[in-house]
Amino acid sequence: MARDDGAAAARGIPRVKGLSWWQCFVGVLTLSVAATAASAQSPPPIDTSGWKTYRNESMGFETKYPSTWSVGSLRGTAPENVVLGGPPQVEGSNLRVQIWVQRQMNPKGLSIQQWYADQLSRQTSRPEATAYPVIGGRPAVRMEMVGSLSRMFSFFIALNNTDVFQITIDLPPAQTRLDPTYEALLSTVRFIE
Repeated sequence: MARDDGAAAARGIPRVKGLSWWQCFVGVLTLSVAATAASAQSPPPIDTSGWKTYRNESMGFETKYPSTWSVGSLRGTAPENVVLGGPPQVEGSNLRVQIWVQRQMNPKGLSIQQWYADQLSRQTSRPEATAYPVIGGRPAVRMEMVGSLSRMFSFFIALNNTDVFQITIDLPPAQTRLDPTYEALLSTVRFIE
């Protein structure tokens, strides 16, 4: 300890009661890492108990959504779809989730991961990121694509042996994480057997 005290004193580093400069440095470093880890933790989950429930028998699912959101569908498109969207935000954009059912999209009855790999092998462009979450108790594939106008998160789930259930969320290109509202909505998706 005397050697540490001498080196610290020579550099003008004060000795804290009973601690060498090295022990103080390690302590400060540990606190810094702990503070960084605490700030990096995700926010507490959103309480969805007051949310409305949307149920669609023909598409085979239900989900909760905020009471300030509305439900609609895109007309004239081939796959069955529904759009859940919030009121316009300050920046002029709004939170929006599109849900699709693509019938007979998986005629070979592949697992969703195999189906996705097969689809990807036919494409010339590659997604920025792929992950394998679980949605509604089923294996899913999360694909992330980035363009000049948006960052798109698409989730693919096998609805049955041949139909693919897809959830699409568009974000501004600079936004790299899903809004907590989206995360909460995804956590409430349930499939109707």
